Amino acid sequence: MTTDPPGSPQEPRPASPAAPEHDPDSAEAFAAELEALGYVPPDPDEPAPLDLWAAVGDVLPWGTMFLLLSWGMMFVLLGVHHAFGNSDALLAWGANATFQAPRESAWRLLSSTFLHSGAAHVFFNSFTLLVLGPAVERIFARWGFWIVFVAGGAFASFASMAWRQSHAPAVSLSVGGSGAIFALGGALLVVVYRLRHRLATARARALVASLLYLIAPGFAAGYANPGTDNVAHAAGLLSGALLGAVLPIDARLAGRGPGPLVRALAVACGLALAASLAIAVRSGLANG
Repeated sequence: MTTDPPGSPQEPRPASPAAPEHDPDSAEAFAAELEALGYVPPDPDEPAPLDLWAAVGDVLPWGTMFLLLSWGMMFVLLGVHHAFGNSDALLAWGANATFQAPRESAWRLLSSTFLHSGAAHVFFNSFTLLVLGPAVERIFARWGFWIVFVAGGAFASFASMAWRQSHAPAVSLSVGGSGAIFALGGALLVVVYRLRHRLATARARALVASLLYLIAPGFAAGYANPGTDNVAHAAGLLSGALLGAVLPIDARLAGRGPGPLVRALAVACGLALAASLAIAVRSGLANG
């Protein structure tokens, strides 16, 4: 240990930097620049932007899971019975068809949503349903989910059948759940508008952009692939948007929640969907 002798020169210590002085003029100038760029400071009395998932909580998407399992089951059954590419077999398993008696065609409006033409078809529809389905179940609750999927899917199938029947002289078949999926997308697009005063601007734009990213390729495929049913897509999107405008939003999102009428309608939609699936399986096994 060494010590400096008395009187030895000491090395100067660096002076601590002085705290910057607050310049009120520069702060006011900066605020003026922000205002000129269109920045509006937040209102302290304005409620915080709504976080959809945090407000609703962790909702298990049982409706989406049921549909995915049903699609997988029907895909396996069609494969086992060699129904892919076989018009008679697809008709037996519930494909949506033109020139059928009203009683025969009614259950096909929904049973056709369980059928797909191949592995790629069911994969892309399942992926999109896995994205859109849980969102609809959270925002509209499961009651609203069943109404949008079933009513939107049935309307899409009906519009497709009517269009093909008026433009094709022979019997034409259609399968796939994309019309119902587009209905889910249409409902979500409208609900973003309904919640526009509660959602953060960036979150609302991100939701709309992601929805359009999923929906737009479906319409584009209709021009690249003549077999894609854009009539069903458009009808599903339109019907979903209309339902999304009138169906109640979950009460935890500042909505009124589903009432008795909505619950009863949802039960009726669920029973109709289950009945169409049961008829399709019985018909397919009987004719397989």
